Amino acid sequence: MHVRLVSAFGILMVLFGSLSLEAKLPKKTLEKHAGKPAKIRQTIVLSIDGFPAYYWSDLKYRSYFPHLAELFQKYGVSEITTVNPSVTYPAHTSMVTGKDPAEHGIYNNTLSDPFEKNDGGWMWYTEDISSQTLWDLAKENHKTTANVFWPVTVGAGIDWNLPQYWRKKIPEDDKLLRVLSTKDLHKDAELAVGSPLNDVSKDEVKLKTATWLFQNKKPDLMLVYTTDLDTNHHGFGPGAEKALTRLLELDKAIFEFLQSVGAFSPKGPGLVIVSDHGFHSADVVCAPNVILKQKGYINDDAGTFQLTFKSSGGTAILLPGANAQFADGEIQSLVSEILTACPGVEWIPGSTNKMLGEIENPSIDSEENRDLQKKIHPSVLGLFRTRAPMFFSGTRKGEVFTKSQTKIHGHGYWNANPEMKTIGFVYDPTGKKHQFQSVKDVFRIVKDMLGFKEKKTNGPRVPPLHTKP
Repeated sequence: MHVRLVSAFGILMVLFGSLSLEAKLPKKTLEKHAGKPAKIRQTIVLSIDGFPAYYWSDLKYRSYFPHLAELFQKYGVSEITTVNPSVTYPAHTSMVTGKDPAEHGIYNNTLSDPFEKNDGGWMWYTEDISSQTLWDLAKENHKTTANVFWPVTVGAGIDWNLPQYWRKKIPEDDKLLRVLSTKDLHKDAELAVGSPLNDVSKDEVKLKTATWLFQNKKPDLMLVYTTDLDTNHHGFGPGAEKALTRLLELDKAIFEFLQSVGAFSPKGPGLVIVSDHGFHSADVVCAPNVILKQKGYINDDAGTFQLTFKSSGGTAILLPGANAQFADGEIQSLVSEILTACPGVEWIPGSTNKMLGEIENPSIDSEENRDLQKKIHPSVLGLFRTRAPMFFSGTRKGEVFTKSQTKIHGHGYWNANPEMKTIGFVYDPTGKKHQFQSVKDVFRIVKDMLGFKEKKTNGPRVPPLHTKP
């Protein structure tokens, strides 16, 4: 990975905090709170999409986020685990539910849609979440909520909601956002900030919008989501100079946002800063759906399938079609063929049934087999994963295994892979310490910081009467 030389000035910023947030605050702000802890009035959850933990653990990167590095150094930051699949929408839904994807219902960024009937649509809609969310809990506790572009919030019961949504990433999308947002909120936000607000807006616009929302609506809980680091990592790769330069700019914008909301002042908000996954790069591609099509399990002419692989980048899960039935050993044969075609892949069967492809592999924990349906997808038959620089493609065309002409930068790899580790930071003005080990812990931490009480229910949140693929 190419890294610009760390300047002496950059080192000084990290070591001495010459531009620190706290240096801008009164001296009393820097003192530890004494006496009875102040009541938490507000909490902000800020997500920085695609921030790998190795940016913190490797000192050479810290000059690219000097303000955040200073906060992490002073208050502590955790290397945390994401969920499987390690992609944005499942991870962010796990943050606000405390559940794994198989439980909360957001199984991937996009639906399993092999014939693209949904035209590439993402899982934008809150009605697909089958678990209680932080905004549900806030409403039960008579607390107000606000959101700037948090994933899977279209239709959410958020008081001031600016959800992430796009279709063509052109100005026409702004009209959609005006309709999907809380009435008049999108228009008022654009007027206040002076910039269009949509999915291609820079993170500076989103953070300024969050400042306006926080100062004017005064929500008890505000969710803020930034995307530019992830976008640059996909485009140029982790550690690339363009990505790191954008991180330096984003660090400044976050610093200004934290200043604007009074973070770390005596009456300022509680703060959670988190990311959803790390990053990895691949140079070979495995396309297991090619074999499924060749064997007749996917029929393009009829638009039907008995089996399909849903790729997340670094993993690919095998899903059955409606009413699919298989002979004993049938899937095992397919799996063996793909293992031979794609060196470096590993198969985890989702069942102990031989016909679902149980192949002896002493390196696989039997608990992982049991957890596939419980944690990843209730209908999964098994999955491929890799530690190699490999990308799983969902295509049905071309060769099963190919060398990519350019590196493919992404995520979706098994969450235990070190490259997928990410970061979690908590500032609790009461001085209370919080254990932060997984993206799922955001739910528990915020619940604790805001003093939310959960009502007893007869079961999980009930989704609408339709099924998701």
